Amino acid sequence: MLILLLGVSSWYVWFKKYDYEITFRAHLAPLGAYYKIKNMQYNDSLIVANANIEEVTLQQKVKIAGENIRLDWYFTRIEDTVTEIKVGIVSAQHSLKNRIDVLTGSSLVITQIKANMITIRKKLRYYTDTFKVIVEGESNMPKVQALALSTATKRENKAEQMMKSNGYLHPKLIEHKIQKDGYPFVNVKHWDIENDSIHMDFGFPIVIKDSLPVDSRIVFTRSNAQKALKAKYYGNYRTSDEAWFVILAYATFHGIPIKNEPIEFFFNNPMQGGDELQWKAEVYFPIEE
Repeated sequence: MLILLLGVSSWYVWFKKYDYEITFRAHLAPLGAYYKIKNMQYNDSLIVANANIEEVTLQQKVKIAGENIRLDWYFTRIEDTVTEIKVGIVSAQHSLKNRIDVLTGSSLVITQIKANMITIRKKLRYYTDTFKVIVEGESNMPKVQALALSTATKRENKAEQMMKSNGYLHPKLIEHKIQKDGYPFVNVKHWDIENDSIHMDFGFPIVIKDSLPVDSRIVFTRSNAQKALKAKYYGNYRTSDEAWFVILAYATFHGIPIKNEPIEFFFNNPMQGGDELQWKAEVYFPIEE
């Protein structure tokens, strides 16, 4: 037993990749967890990120207890809406000392990081209690004939752009007596995952008539019905893009080729308030043919 203990201790001190590892789970898809962690400021950290769909990792370089520390984050899908988050911790200058301190229970670095991870996990739990995503699998995305406004923005500003576009577009429909023919929607024409930016149309399906209020901002758009992966989202529409991450993880796990061009239909009017967990959106990703 003594030899075994010495062998394990030697492996830990000299050969283990990290000084310490922490693992916990979040009720998010890997990309959703990645973006939430990335946006949580951890001192003045230097971030190196990898956000491709197949492998989601994040590296942070931070100063803790006077030491330069590297945090390697790994996000692994467990279920459609569950991700295992693993954090590898290594000191850039005093790794050997830090490992010995870990063995003796006296590492200030690890104590501080543990406290920070507990806070992060609590924030993630609070956040994930505010919405729900249910993947329904393959479905048919409906045909759309609509008037819309096109904008380019960051994904996190999607809801703000929706409100601005609605403020301009909705009065035009009333002014020109345009009849709506469905729920308001967002159609993302391009999503740059690495930079987390999107080019989106916000609009209303309409009944076609001879005269339409097309101007320098309003465009007429048409899309045909097509096969897609579908999910239902319940919660505040500010975070409806959490369904994007879930569908992407589902498609990757099941080997279904999809276009990164989500379209969302919103069934509730946020101006009327009410229980946000009752607000519903349907989210589609077209399947590559």
